[in-house]
Amino acid sequence: MELIIDDRWFGETGIGRYVNEIIKRKPDNCHILHLNQNWKIKNPLSPWLLASTIKKSHADLFWSPGFMPPAGCKTPFVVSVHDLMHLHYGNSLQRLYYNQVIRRLLHNAATVLTVSEYSRNELLSWSGISAEKVVVTHNAVGADFSCEGTQYNPGFPYVLYVGNRRIYKNVNRLIEAFSLGCKRSDVKLVLSGTADPELLAIARQAGIADRIIFIGRIKEEDLSAVYRGALAVAYVSLYEGFGLPPLEAMACGTPVLTSNVTSLPEVVGDAALMVDPFDVEAIADGLRRITEDSGLQLDLQTKGLKRVELFSWDISAKKIWEVLNRAAQI
Repeated sequence: MELIIDDRWFGETGIGRYVNEIIKRKPDNCHILHLNQNWKIKNPLSPWLLASTIKKSHADLFWSPGFMPPAGCKTPFVVSVHDLMHLHYGNSLQRLYYNQVIRRLLHNAATVLTVSEYSRNELLSWSGISAEKVVVTHNAVGADFSCEGTQYNPGFPYVLYVGNRRIYKNVNRLIEAFSLGCKRSDVKLVLSGTADPELLAIARQAGIADRIIFIGRIKEEDLSAVYRGALAVAYVSLYEGFGLPPLEAMACGTPVLTSNVTSLPEVVGDAALMVDPFDVEAIADGLRRITEDSGLQLDLQTKGLKRVELFSWDISAKKIWEVLNRAAQI
């Protein structure tokens, strides 16, 4: 099978990690071709540019590990749609593009892959695609995420948030809740990425500016150590198609506080402390409990390590390659 992949998604992102884990497990009968194009993922002409490149490649199959299907493509294709975040939190042009372009083109896919039952149900409801064409393959964690290894030690106990600062990540409420629920002055809230003026303003207003620490971009090889060193991981997102950080944290033996909405309950099961992410008081109470209750911490650590065992890149990759092989034969 000659498979051409949309390699614009490669890199140190959630989707980049996803496609890397699948490619590492490719069968011997597959030869991978790359787009080798530099137009941006959000280029509105992407579907047509993709089709032109695919045609020139003479590949048997095209796979987009992101959300972008080709337009007018005679080559069979498979698309991974991880979530419908742009419909909920995108601007009006993004919503229009999804509704008028992406939704129509997805009907031409041999299969649409997604990463949770939540995302599958949402995708089916929105797109009208036949149910048998939408297949769930869960994300998982790599071998680097484990209890064994070094721990990041900044010299103080910390609650960790890993992720971007988009509005649906709910970091503003997390900071407000941290000021209310985490009264231990020695415990700090550590966030990946660089300092954000808006978040710092919230912290100053709450009187905890000195307890908010931005540690910059975390290298892939350092991420597990940062998880292992944390007192707890807080991930109270308003919307996720899957949500890798809670699973990565659990694999590293770190207690997790997360949201009780969208895909997150499906991912964490009973192995995390779940709260209403729209309720600052509820988040604050969760932070208080997860940082002060040693019995709860131990319970979540134990359950988290068992929960992670239910998710396997080997199993997901095997299923994805079966889907790709079938699609190539259409």
